[in-house]
Amino acid sequence: MRNTLRRALFATTVAAAAFGFAATSASATALAQWTVVNPNANGTFTAQLKAGTVATLVDTNTSQQVDCSVGTASGTAPSGTYSTGVGIAKITAAAWGSTASPCPGPLGSNFTASLASGAVISIDASSYSGGITSGKLSGVKVNLTGDTILGTCKAVISGSVSNVTYNNATGELDINTGTGLKVDSAVNCSGLLNAGDSATFDATYKVAAPLTITSP
Repeated sequence: MRNTLRRALFATTVAAAAFGFAATSASATALAQWTVVNPNANGTFTAQLKAGTVATLVDTNTSQQVDCSVGTASGTAPSGTYSTGVGIAKITAAAWGSTASPCPGPLGSNFTASLASGAVISIDASSYSGGITSGKLSGVKVNLTGDTILGTCKAVISGSVSNVTYNNATGELDINTGTGLKVDSAVNCSGLLNAGDSATFDATYKVAAPLTITSP
């Protein structure tokens, strides 16, 4: 009887230990870490459109588009190790076009755009392979202003942007026809874009002092 009891206790102890090991391993897998190395000690970064490329905004309902050859962005990406890729970097300022070099649109229109006051775009990493981080942008809110045949067009575009990758080797943030944007409002925009329309965004940015982002 005692031997049977000892065997039962031993089996229970082994099973509990095995369960604990499995649970710990599963937890470690679930908490895969992300590491950021930023050459800027203050944790900031700046970027601009890659030379020879344009940023393109397309209203997918009207099929009208705006192309920008000038685009800048800046934000924060402090060096460190993080338990999640959500918000691994943040864009706190962004602009497209300028008075001297506006973004041409349909019917001779010209536009400029900027990140809305108080808006912060979160770069959310979801996977990593071979030096390339994939994910999306969230928290996008942009004010778009244009000179059109009917006067000044003002629109607000917000949402998220899919199909985003960052390449450690080149320091390039690539947005490949990212979906998830909506036109919140459009005033006097000549039907080029309308409130409620969906939009896509395509661009390649070059980070001035490239970040290194990795994940096991």
